[in-house]
Amino acid sequence: MSEKLEELDLLKLFTDRQDAEARLHWSRNSYFLVVMSILILAFSQKPVENIFQLVIFQMLIAILGIILSITWLLIQYRSSQYMLYYKREAQRLAKIANAPDVYPEKLGGIEIRKLAYILPIAFSIIWSALLFLVAMNLFSLL
Repeated sequence: MSEKLEELDLLKLFTDRQDAEARLHWSRNSYFLVVMSILILAFSQKPVENIFQLVIFQMLIAILGIILSITWLLIQYRSSQYMLYYKREAQRLAKIANAPDVYPEKLGGIEIRKLAYILPIAFSIIWSALLFLVAMNLFSLL
């Protein structure tokens, strides 16, 4: 009996950890979306009148956008791996404890955590395209 209670306690622990990681995952997404919005706004501004300085400014913003997008993607991946680990452990413990599985394996559909990869990938593509366009503009000035 106490062994089953211990397994149920562990199951609750892993379920709670997965829920906490999922909340952190989406909080981080929100923060990165805000930062990306600020960078896009900064990119669209004209803080200087000299066209050469403006192009350099836009290149720096685009490079920063690419770096942050890649960082975001790597953080997404790590967070996704933690969630997957916690789910697998919870599934394993649910089988041992004969408890209902809160994370069924054959649920169908695409997991939201996998769809969340689209955001940093899309921003990486957008920033890369903007950097390319700005670089072309710079070469036309030279």
